[in-house]
Amino acid sequence: MQVWSGLVYMQHMTLVTITEAKANLSKLIAMVERGEEVIIGRAGKPVATLAPLKVSREPRKLGTLKGQGWMAPDWKEWSEAEARALGIID
Repeated sequence: MQVWSGLVYMQHMTLVTITEAKANLSKLIAMVERGEEVIIGRAGKPVATLAPLKVSREPRKLGTLKGQGWMAPDWKEWSEAEARALGIID
């Protein structure tokens, strides 16, 4: 792997300047894809993080909140003031 100036290597963490991040974004994304975390800094202070996206592998189960909510019986009806504000009536 090519190392460019200003990079500081730590345990699976890399610190780069904004200028370096702009110039080497594709390489930084490749590092993130391998599981590394990239910290972007300005004036020696960390300001942003590039990290692998945490995606849930487990599909969501539909209906888990069924019966736990409440809606007013007239939820589909607009009051006259609401209808006027929305332009539904003049």
